[in-house]
Amino acid sequence: MKTITIKVSEELDARLTLRAKRRGVSKSEIAREAIRRDLETNESGEVKEEPSAYDIMKGGCGIIDSGVTDLATNPKHMEGFGQ
Repeated sequence: MKTITIKVSEELDARLTLRAKRRGVSKSEIAREAIRRDLETNESGEVKEEPSAYDIMKGGCGIIDSGVTDLATNPKHMEGFGQ
């Protein structure tokens, strides 16, 4: 892990110290989280969305044929579901 040095105001250091103490972590951990969060936003300040499971798997959706065409609509296939 690389080491960097930053200068902060007295007020910012006091807030950082208090937050670290409340969470039971080091001030460095709080600073790393803040930097990571900042780098995960785009230029307009919006958080970059992680891809959903669908986004990752959409190329594979519907390629497997179970042979049963009415799984969700035929009550026979839904017996015991959710129990």
